[in-house]
Amino acid sequence: MDIYLGQTARKLRDSLGLTQRAAADALDISFVHLCNIEKNRAAPSQALIDKYRELWGVDLYVLAWCSMGDNEKLPQAVRKSAGELAKGWQQHVDSLIKQQRSKAHG
Repeated sequence: MDIYLGQTARKLRDSLGLTQRAAADALDISFVHLCNIEKNRAAPSQALIDKYRELWGVDLYVLAWCSMGDNEKLPQAVRKSAGELAKGWQQHVDSLIKQQRSKAHG
């Protein structure tokens, strides 16, 4: 299974209730560039990955694996930890969504 950072970026943006324009503005990139990233036509630079971490506390690489990775392909000794990591990241994203909704309604 391929893991695409663009799909993860799009899923996160959608989960936060942000339009592409709003997310692009927050990330200080063009709307077109974010569109290309989310459609996996362009890869995010390290600076952009760092910006996701700065704005939302999200590491796109780890979040991508946690949402699309195959735990069964990992060595048995790390599967439980990997599952806990995925659960922790989902809780973090859920918290971000809750904060974003509070801002939108507050």
